[in-house]
Amino acid sequence: MPLHLSESEIVDRAALLPAFPSVVNDILQTLDDDNATLGALIHLVERDPVITARVLSIANAAAMAGRTQRDVRDMQVAVSLIGLSKVRETVLGVSLANFSSESRMGRHFWEHSVAVGVAAQELARLGRISTDYALVCGLLHDIGQLWMARCYPLEFQMVRLSLSLEPTLDILEAERKHFGIDHCAIGRLLATAWRLPTSVVAAIQHHHDAHPPADKLVAATHVGEVLANALDLSRQDEARVVNLSESACDLLGIDWNDDLNYLFGKIEARARYLARIFS
Repeated sequence: MPLHLSESEIVDRAALLPAFPSVVNDILQTLDDDNATLGALIHLVERDPVITARVLSIANAAAMAGRTQRDVRDMQVAVSLIGLSKVRETVLGVSLANFSSESRMGRHFWEHSVAVGVAAQELARLGRISTDYALVCGLLHDIGQLWMARCYPLEFQMVRLSLSLEPTLDILEAERKHFGIDHCAIGRLLATAWRLPTSVVAAIQHHHDAHPPADKLVAATHVGEVLANALDLSRQDEARVVNLSESACDLLGIDWNDDLNYLFGKIEARARYLARIFS
């Protein structure tokens, strides 16, 4: 018999998870604020010593690669070396990596999340939309599974067992069988409760849809999930190539007749690199 979970119970039980990092919303708000300054971003970085250390480490690596003989300790110098985009990417990734780690999810869960985030980013470039939003959508697309594993570990393991015994079983069907709801719907509730932008909520909710809404961010997350599984970037035994939405590909301008090996190689290389950097 499946569980009978109300929406309020799902949101209330999110208290069992670590506190969602507020810096994620802060970063996304700076993207939508035309008056946001470099100083505001630096302030966000310097609030967290772990993130500060990671940004300075990347900046020092860049300085060494550029044969600059200096020990970078100033955040403004660090930003000038690696750029605003890389700083935002690092802040978002490290914050959500810590969140995932504190939630006690396995390494494969985070590696898959990073892979989808990177794939969504590269697809966002094709679709000419925000790569920062795309990264967040990819990193959080399976947040509903994290909730399942933390709040109902026995039922979550039963879903995993069902998928291993029935390779053709759809993951959403397996989840509904045991939970009465799937991780996409749970993810929507959590993202809404955390006051994430509506576009991010939609991407989390619809990333498995065969016919997702005509939204480029949703499309990038959906296709990113398919590519991450097809390329087996997290090397999971249960990685599955879900149905690929033709309309999502068209929306992003993807033509599978083109030579996309460069795109696939870039996604794979960046996913491996960022999984190390963020962790």
